[in-house]
Amino acid sequence: MKRCGQCDQAERVPVRRAKLSERNHKVALVLGVPMEECPACGERWLAWDVAERLDEMLNSMLAGDIEVATRHYATDLEAA
Repeated sequence: MKRCGQCDQAERVPVRRAKLSERNHKVALVLGVPMEECPACGERWLAWDVAERLDEMLNSMLAGDIEVATRHYATDLEAA
């Protein structure tokens, strides 16, 4: 693991967290997104491939007619 580049107080640890996006009065929530987090300051990092996939998911969810959409990151990967 790498040390936190923000506070340099702790090692980054792998976690799964929710990511939320809002656009044009619509909300998209993706649960269980894998990332690294600093336990000292809370700073979070996404791997490049995770960030790209998350962006695709959020854009797709916000493009629909549903006002509030929720998906699980891992479930969406299994369906892809």
